[in-house]
Amino acid sequence: MSFFNPTKTCVFSEVKARLMLNGMPVAGAKVVRKWNWHKENSDESMTDANGYVNFPAVYESSVSRLLPAELVVGQQLSVILDAEEKIFWSNAKRRPEQNSEYGGSKFHVACELTEEEVVIKDYGSLMLTMCKLEG
Repeated sequence: MSFFNPTKTCVFSEVKARLMLNGMPVAGAKVVRKWNWHKENSDESMTDANGYVNFPAVYESSVSRLLPAELVVGQQLSVILDAEEKIFWSNAKRRPEQNSEYGGSKFHVACELTEEEVVIKDYGSLMLTMCKLEG
């Protein structure tokens, strides 16, 4: 929560993801980022030649932040492959600060799209992903 704007909330931290399929970069693919806090929103970007995609942090404000209510922002990242959407990361963000998805670490991940999804419980919510946090 910002001192100057107590209703300001980071609903999705800055994302840097590298997408791989069978060990090869997924180049030129559309990646969709969705979030839901009071209403559903989304944006999209394309992977570069090395399979990287970047999204800036998204901030929203709501007077609900002034109330004693739990913060829950639904989050999802997916890629369009062969005209089908493949979800590779989903989470319920529970803290208003940027980078709270990974407990304060930057949201830099490597994702092998052929791997099984795993549940990660380490950051205050249940994250379902095939991505690994990069150092």
